[in-house]
Amino acid sequence: SRDKIALIPFYGQKAEVLLPPSKSVAMASNRLETMPCGGGSPLAHALETAMRTGLNAMSSGDTSRVLIVCVTDGRANVPLGVSNEDPEFTGEEPRKLSKDELNEEVLEMAKQVGALGMQLLVIDSENQFVSTGLAKKIAEAAQGKYYYLPNANENAIASSVAGALVDAKNM
Repeated sequence: SRDKIALIPFYGQKAEVLLPPSKSVAMASNRLETMPCGGGSPLAHALETAMRTGLNAMSSGDTSRVLIVCVTDGRANVPLGVSNEDPEFTGEEPRKLSKDELNEEVLEMAKQVGALGMQLLVIDSENQFVSTGLAKKIAEAAQGKYYYLPNANENAIASSVAGALVDAKNM
């Protein structure tokens, strides 16, 4: 059976499933070309959405294992409560989270990814000079793999993902 790919961009206030798990390389390529980006970084929501998408694929029998590839600069700045439209975060006096609380939220999601047996490959695109180190901590929390690719182009990302897939199939 062939591998499937799903695309889940995260930008602005939330992550969204742009392409549900699919075997269509052409469809994935087309969606990747038009994938939106910019604005906030709802990193915790991205991991939550990827986890939910993976669980749905596993429970329907579509797949036996899930590999999440997260390309990030490691700068979470949108709380999960905002992404999930929790009134506590979206009301007249919305609750605000500190940078540490935002990071903890992301690390908690990463731990859940690992606890579910899903593999996480984190590709860190942040310039090391201004790095917060969160991307590496995310990979560690999920017991996943970490690659530092500050000039992440499609070839470097493809090579990292190919290596992670080989590792996943040998487990």
